Amino acid sequence: MIFKYIKTGWRNLKKSKFYTAINILGLSISIAAAILILFWVQDEINYDRFHQDYKRIYNVHHIWKDGDKEQISNSTPGPVGFYAKDVPAIETSVRIAAEDYGIISLKEQKDVYTGLAIAYADSSFFKFFSFPILQSSKPNLLTNIDEVTISETLRQKLFNGQDALGKTLLLGKIPFLVTGIFADMPQHSSIKYDAIFPMGYLAKSFTENGGNGAWKTIDEDLGNYYFNTYLKLNPAADPEQAIAHINNAYIKARKGDTKTTFKLGSLTDQHLIAPDGNKSALRMVQIFGIVALLLLFIGAINYVNLSTARAMDRAKEVSIRKIVGASRKQLFFQFMAETFLTFIIATFVAALWVGLSFSAYNSISGKSMVFNLYNPALWILIGSALLLTVLLSSIYPSIQLSSFKPIAALKGKSSKPNNSIFRKALVVFQYVTSIILIICTLVIQKQMKFIREFNLGYDTSYIFTVKLNEGAFENKSTVAAKLAEDPSIVSYSINGFYDPMSYGNSTSDIDWPNRPKDYSLIVGRATIDKNFIPLMGMKFVEGGNIKGVPADSSSYIINETMAKQMGLKQPYVGAQISLHDVPGTVVGVVKDFNFNNLKKPIGPMVFWTHSFAGTLYIKTTALNAQKAIEKVKTIYNSYPSEQPFEYTFLDSKFDQMYKSDLRTGLLFNIFASIAIFVSSLGLLALAANSAQTKVKEIGIRKVLGATIPQIVQLLGKEFVGLLVISILISGPLAWYFSNEWLTNFSFRTDLNIGLFLIGGSIALLLAGLTIGYQAIRAAKVNVIDSLRDE
Repeated sequence: MIFKYIKTGWRNLKKSKFYTAINILGLSISIAAAILILFWVQDEINYDRFHQDYKRIYNVHHIWKDGDKEQISNSTPGPVGFYAKDVPAIETSVRIAAEDYGIISLKEQKDVYTGLAIAYADSSFFKFFSFPILQSSKPNLLTNIDEVTISETLRQKLFNGQDALGKTLLLGKIPFLVTGIFADMPQHSSIKYDAIFPMGYLAKSFTENGGNGAWKTIDEDLGNYYFNTYLKLNPAADPEQAIAHINNAYIKARKGDTKTTFKLGSLTDQHLIAPDGNKSALRMVQIFGIVALLLLFIGAINYVNLSTARAMDRAKEVSIRKIVGASRKQLFFQFMAETFLTFIIATFVAALWVGLSFSAYNSISGKSMVFNLYNPALWILIGSALLLTVLLSSIYPSIQLSSFKPIAALKGKSSKPNNSIFRKALVVFQYVTSIILIICTLVIQKQMKFIREFNLGYDTSYIFTVKLNEGAFENKSTVAAKLAEDPSIVSYSINGFYDPMSYGNSTSDIDWPNRPKDYSLIVGRATIDKNFIPLMGMKFVEGGNIKGVPADSSSYIINETMAKQMGLKQPYVGAQISLHDVPGTVVGVVKDFNFNNLKKPIGPMVFWTHSFAGTLYIKTTALNAQKAIEKVKTIYNSYPSEQPFEYTFLDSKFDQMYKSDLRTGLLFNIFASIAIFVSSLGLLALAANSAQTKVKEIGIRKVLGATIPQIVQLLGKEFVGLLVISILISGPLAWYFSNEWLTNFSFRTDLNIGLFLIGGSIALLLAGLTIGYQAIRAAKVNVIDSLRDE
């Protein structure tokens, strides 16, 4: 019986080739796009879930709060991990400190490797996380201060695929013994490093360099927030109670300071939810999931609409089957089999679409997902998409088509008003979905354009940065003199502001007169010279620049936000500040500028002339850029170093920062366009069916003198009315979704009526072209052919 159903279904599909092709094309594209989206969504939500105890692992965030002012970050001072050892609810902990200037090399080779992700970690690192160890020369890694564990990829680079255990590599000029090789950290890991060095070495260096004031060890230093601290709780532990112990220990060490507290964030939230609660990444994943469902809905709606719209064509077939003895149950399963056959074909075509586009999809999304027919996850995705779409699109048409009454159907009275209303409701749903997607696409594009053109508070044009090697750093005065002589260099600066796009060097070790008791402030701090602010084009709101004289050692420049958060009253110049126990005076206040992602608000920043200044900024011109690069390279290479010359233009760094957002925006645009295309495909088929059912009416009207525009109006007025209703419904919904997404940006574009008018106009244009094409075709049909049967 089942084979008979399939055979009959196949015959019916071949009989209506145009509508079968429309159905299969629309369904296959919808299913393929949904599968691709679900691959991306699955990859995003699976971040960090490969760790054995991921549900018990938390990242410690610090919160600085005073009144309505709040700063939240995942960086912590070193003692937080030290306090965790005394908390019964905490099974173990690990601290990680990233190394920003790591250069790895071998003594016997001239090649050096920069741009590597390097970190220092406690000896519990590899027992805490589930990063597989491929080789090791000892059971417990990172216990000695002169050892290192490297990734398999780094082993291949450094040692040409040979055994690395027991061999020595150099971090800068410091030798470390390779005692372990770990498998490359997965793409869907928030923690990604090429080499892990022992925390003991960092602790020793900190102490040998004098520590931080009264704090001589990293287990005491409460002023510097260098570390990412992770805690693994006992199975039955309460996270709130665990962090309460750490907060109490911190308050005690800080002698009652309650402005800074700590909270726990789940490891599995780390990728999608920022420490400050920003859920823009999570919401984007949710939006993509909704788009995947909408694509399946749209594909199903196309099928339902065509099936019910063509009910009259099938009515006589159903009636004759009933007259010769077919039951309603048999007819129901016959139509179900026909639907299932359509979907099986569409699914195979969808799998073909996915396979052909997967490489390009990975390139656009920046991921390394694998399309493997033997991957169970693939078939779960395909099966889920197929089952959902079949259920959505098969049951109602099967019930509707099997319910015709033979006598009424043979008289041509099978069309039901409720069927027409239901079909119109589905068309409105498609229109509403399409218009919302069009408007949201416009909003995303406008926000990305807003970010690209946003005034950061400083100039990025033709400015490149270079990390100075040791020789150049020790001879900064000579380097500066040579740079000043070159006409291709407009300006230069040697400073410690290593990354103006994502600057994370902060401290709470700051004081000033009349600071309220228990009030602490976490501020960004950077070392600059007299050229930095003019070179970057920053503006002063009060006071002026440092002079480049010894007296600058007691001069500070702060931003507007810092002045406000310190509670200073104008005039700000002359206010007293002590940073790391170095007293000084505010000589200038610069206009607020962005030194972090635009999703974050501007924080307090202080400039001074102390501490490390190993980053060279060069401003040049479009005409002289290459000459300036060559000049800096020549100066750089005049000081022998294992560190190769590398430079980065600020505008390219800016593009890199928002590369992920731009990729996500591009993906959304692509999938939204696919959804709109599939909707238009369904509308094309409905318009064709409408023209076919009115072919005799059109013929008679043409005989009576109707023109082509009048025929187009006849066929299009129903759809245009539905479109107008859809625009009225979709406007408020599009505004809500767009506004919710934009709230994740501290700096955002505005939502104006123009976006909604453009979105509605695009929808009207697409619908007009689709319907108009079929209407004009119907209007041009020969009248004799239209009325032949009469």
